Amino acid sequence: MQVKPRLGSGAYHLPQEGAAMGRSRNQGAATRTRLLQGPLFRLIAALPFLFATSFAADAAESTLSAADNACLGCHSIEGLAKQLPDGEAMSLQVPGDAFAKSVHRLIGCTGCHAGIDLAKHAAATSDIRSLRQYSIERAETCRLCHQAAAEQHEASVHAARARAGNTLAPVCTGCHGSHSVSPRTAYETCARCHAADLGAHSQWLPNAKLHHAVVACAACHAPAALRMLDLRLYDGATNKWVVEKEDSPRFEQMASAADADRNGLDAAELRNLLREINHDAAVTPRTLRGRVELRVGVEAHLLADKAHAIRACDSCHRYGAEPFQNVTVSITRSDGRPLRYPAQREILGSTLAIESLPEFYAIGGTRSVFLDSLFILALVAGIGIPIGHLTVKWLFRKQRARRDRQGRADGAG
Repeated sequence: MQVKPRLGSGAYHLPQEGAAMGRSRNQGAATRTRLLQGPLFRLIAALPFLFATSFAADAAESTLSAADNACLGCHSIEGLAKQLPDGEAMSLQVPGDAFAKSVHRLIGCTGCHAGIDLAKHAAATSDIRSLRQYSIERAETCRLCHQAAAEQHEASVHAARARAGNTLAPVCTGCHGSHSVSPRTAYETCARCHAADLGAHSQWLPNAKLHHAVVACAACHAPAALRMLDLRLYDGATNKWVVEKEDSPRFEQMASAADADRNGLDAAELRNLLREINHDAAVTPRTLRGRVELRVGVEAHLLADKAHAIRACDSCHRYGAEPFQNVTVSITRSDGRPLRYPAQREILGSTLAIESLPEFYAIGGTRSVFLDSLFILALVAGIGIPIGHLTVKWLFRKQRARRDRQGRADGAG
């Protein structure tokens, strides 16, 4: 079955305020004029570092609209902040370069701040009482485009703790950021808050470090989600994922050409694909590193309490385990997200896949009887040869001693 990459809730849908957003973009020049004449800009113009920080807006200008760059005229200034009633300082700085690379750059500032009247927007923020209150309220804006993710988050342990008043429980921006939203791996996102918990896994999980590297956090902590095995291209020379060039994407075309029968890559087709990919490799060939991940990324929001997390080893390490029934081969796109192509699950058990999967094999983990047999033979040989040598040495010890005595007697005679 052909599996196409899915956008899930990451697809952008304009909310009902879209008409207002369009008018805001069309009036970008007028907006900039009002902004330059306003009291806020005159105050900022007195700051000595305005000239230096203007470079951030200039760098982003080529990828952002005129209206967005008008906003960055002030909001790219380092240290720009607002004092809140509870004593907290709310940063108003938006790094221009980071926002220009953000997945939200396509919808621009007004995509999330559609209700802002630039002539009065300083006063419009006067009702912000605390950073926490503001983060929770802004999460409702995320729901306009990411309804599925929002609904799944509502059923998660994070949302339950937030409703109970836990101020550390993350809302949308807590995991995804705000203006510099970019795709992150689940491990990178979770580890920012749960670094201390990673060590606790080693108390019960064998080889915990390896599990953290090859199993997405949500694969165990979102037990209701469906899992799969993703084989991603890896560069051993740099110890990083292979990233597809933005100006000349070729992976999907090459994978489609290798999959002549259009039923997913089999072992021989995968080997041919890797040879084609490595045709221009300088020194170290690209390999594949496998990760157990979710079939639908948005289901990572279905996080359960740790008491319900998957702990049973046979969830993966048994014949017919669910994650190994769906296999994909992928490359990291220029924006950080994976671009996946379907593969046949039999590639994990084929002898032809040995060359293709040197980075992923684990005893009992690939469903390859051939590779498991080789491992057992190597283990038996590694243990059996020394034991056999010692046994033979012991059996012939008396015979050697008798020959030595006879030799000494003959020499004395």
